[in-house]
Amino acid sequence: MAKSDATARDLLEVTMLLMRRLGARMRQGEKRIEPAHIGILMRLNLGSCSVSELAAHQVVRLPTMSKSIGLLVARGWVQRSVPEDNRRQTMVDLTPEGRRVLDKMHRRAQRHVTEILSSLTAAERKRVQGGLEILIHALDVGDSLADKGM
Repeated sequence: MAKSDATARDLLEVTMLLMRRLGARMRQGEKRIEPAHIGILMRLNLGSCSVSELAAHQVVRLPTMSKSIGLLVARGWVQRSVPEDNRRQTMVDLTPEGRRVLDKMHRRAQRHVTEILSSLTAAERKRVQGGLEILIHALDVGDSLADKGM
């Protein structure tokens, strides 16, 4: 179990370091993107959802999410709508501009990670790739079990 604990600690450390570096890159420039907003855009890329669902997804309170949505609407990245069948609910969708921003952000993040990985030897990159494939499989299996209520 000690090896699993060390592996978990190292994985979390790598994740945090990578997110910190990517987050710093995203906050640069005229229209900087906050990490919380990235999560909102990524969730909306899967399809529209209510403000309440977004708040639950991001684990924030409704007023906090409403404020974030307001900023993203002002930037033209998302749009609000009210369904005819439920006038009390506000739905949020990604706009074409929001999709373009998300795609650009994804390409920039991938280039940045590619730069980081380019400092590794071919053998090191192969080891990293093998480990990632194992983790992706483990996470997919975990998601499948969670979907089945196990």
